[in-house]
Amino acid sequence: MGTQRPAELGEYEFNIRSFHPKESFGWSGLYFEGDNRRFSLKPSSNRSITSRIWHRFTVNTKSEADPKPFTGSDASNHPWADEPYEYKDKVAKPKGRITSKFFTPSRKSNGKSIRLDGGYKGENHLMPLSTEMKEKLGFTYVPTLNVNYKILAYVDRDNRHVDLVTYIKGDGFPNCEAFVVGPGGTRVFLGIHVRKGVAPLSLKGNPNHPMIASAVRLPIKQDGSFSGTIADLLSSNLSKKGRDSYQSISDWNAEFASTSPNNGRYTGYEELGYLRKQLGKYLDDLFDLDGYL
Repeated sequence: MGTQRPAELGEYEFNIRSFHPKESFGWSGLYFEGDNRRFSLKPSSNRSITSRIWHRFTVNTKSEADPKPFTGSDASNHPWADEPYEYKDKVAKPKGRITSKFFTPSRKSNGKSIRLDGGYKGENHLMPLSTEMKEKLGFTYVPTLNVNYKILAYVDRDNRHVDLVTYIKGDGFPNCEAFVVGPGGTRVFLGIHVRKGVAPLSLKGNPNHPMIASAVRLPIKQDGSFSGTIADLLSSNLSKKGRDSYQSISDWNAEFASTSPNNGRYTGYEELGYLRKQLGKYLDDLFDLDGYL
């Protein structure tokens, strides 16, 4: 048998979104309309689903070009409003940011590591005079929705897999979901969060509430596309097992898609601590973290 050819370096699209699963925010949210949906892998901006804020960017592991984030918001509406508020004005649009670092870890000569650090924020500008206030003063009385993330990606070309570590924090409200799209178009959930609290209190509270903490391994084909299986590295423990426990990507995604968006609390506190404990040495070796997470 010949030596297996190294996998190609490809492009990976990351998506992070904030949404309210109910039809309305309720009395605590002044009855503004929600997104009326479950956790989903459907693409943003095509109106098949909506989100309060959606944020996506593509990482090209071959060219190492700086990712350009695109951040948007679907229209805000209220039963008493004359018409929905479309976020077309530059002042009203939510803001996104991202920085990246590409490097080859010292112990892996044919692998590539990527560190991504970013976030997004925005306000509900259907509230009276909110846009005018922000345009003139640079801020608004409406509380800001904040989400920040750190994503670590390692492409092992020789052993043909991609490891993705995701840590997302923010206000904890509303719901949050994250997923990646591989070179072949396969979509994979990276984590979900069920909201805590209510809008007026949560959005003015702690913007550093852990919401999603996950670590997965995705085997890839020679062309860099996902091969159809996934391993949860937090339960597999790389340092003690010769082979991880894999499941199909379709079964993995179904678990997240079927999770109630209104019950349970995916707060991330326990997951983050377990991530650090389980994968500490592994992460340091591949990503030169030095307190990054």
